[in-house]
Amino acid sequence: MFEITIFEYDFKTVLEERAFIFFSSLAAYNLVKYLSFFNKNIHQLSRNIKIIGAMTGISLSVSAYLFVYFSFEQQFVIFLATLFLVLYTIPLNPSWVNLRNIGSIKIHIVAVCWTLLTFVVPLVSQIDLNNSTFWFSVLQRYLWIILAILPFEIADFRTDSEDLDTLPRVIGVSRTKILGYLIFVLTLFLVYVNRPNFLFVYTIMLSLYVYFLATSSVNQSSYRTIFWVEAVPFVGWIILFLKLQDYV
Repeated sequence: MFEITIFEYDFKTVLEERAFIFFSSLAAYNLVKYLSFFNKNIHQLSRNIKIIGAMTGISLSVSAYLFVYFSFEQQFVIFLATLFLVLYTIPLNPSWVNLRNIGSIKIHIVAVCWTLLTFVVPLVSQIDLNNSTFWFSVLQRYLWIILAILPFEIADFRTDSEDLDTLPRVIGVSRTKILGYLIFVLTLFLVYVNRPNFLFVYTIMLSLYVYFLATSSVNQSSYRTIFWVEAVPFVGWIILFLKLQDYV
């Protein structure tokens, strides 16, 4: 998604910025997924979990080092995303719950963090923030990410804790799919208005998400989402790359 933003706006970025996005995403994912496990089983960690812990520590260290390569505006946006991540994962008070367990806020926190890192960070220092087109594009990216998450929400329905009020638990699987179809239409409309030159690639990506959403079920294989759905932005990136090379 970060690379698609670079292609769309034809902005130059440096290797350090790309590396930061990679390592910070890896560290953030592992912290969200495994932090509570580490806390509960600190004296009984398996070899694989220790490797994951080491990878997370290395990724955090590399991210902290690469942070200095960003402008002040970019650092501020990264700080906001990090703050959301901390509140999402760790309660500020032991008697409180984290944001992940409050109503249906989980999907929105994830979408905001992804939007900040993959869209706002590469653009914030190079674009007029008073331009309404920019904010419509931010909304477009946010909705795109919400649509991308919905197949995961359905696939994880059986394994998610009942305390997590995910959309399928709150409104049901069928209504979640209908909401996804509405988001598809709205996002495609925003692309048509803001980035008409990229309508083709977004139509492909969004249509793939709708297909996976429409065919999602609570009993499906986890590999369907963690491989195929995760691969949709890569498909979009490949199309853009080929288009820039005049192959498509």
